[in-house]
Amino acid sequence: MFGGKMEKVAKAVEKGKEAGLLKLAHDKDKTVRLSAIAGMGKIGKDDSFNLLIPMLSEEDPDVRAAAAAALGTMGNEHANAHLRYRLEREKDPNVLSAIKTAITQVGNAQ
Repeated sequence: MFGGKMEKVAKAVEKGKEAGLLKLAHDKDKTVRLSAIAGMGKIGKDDSFNLLIPMLSEEDPDVRAAAAAALGTMGNEHANAHLRYRLEREKDPNVLSAIKTAITQVGNAQ
């Protein structure tokens, strides 16, 4: 079952099918969830962006870091303000690192 969901993530990214990733981004399996979040960054559509922003405030630091990384990959200029806001409030060093990298990526994409 696990392999099937990971395959779904890979196929959704390959085909640019955002809807499947949006659903899998809420999967109970953390690995599937994190992969879907990364995939949303690669596809870079508006619905993904809108789902990633609140994920920057999730309880799980791995999800926060994955959301920041996905926003950096996306390169959406609107992510900059959200990332900078979280940068001032984040305590987890791994998440801080992901946010700083994402801010740089977004800046480079502009």
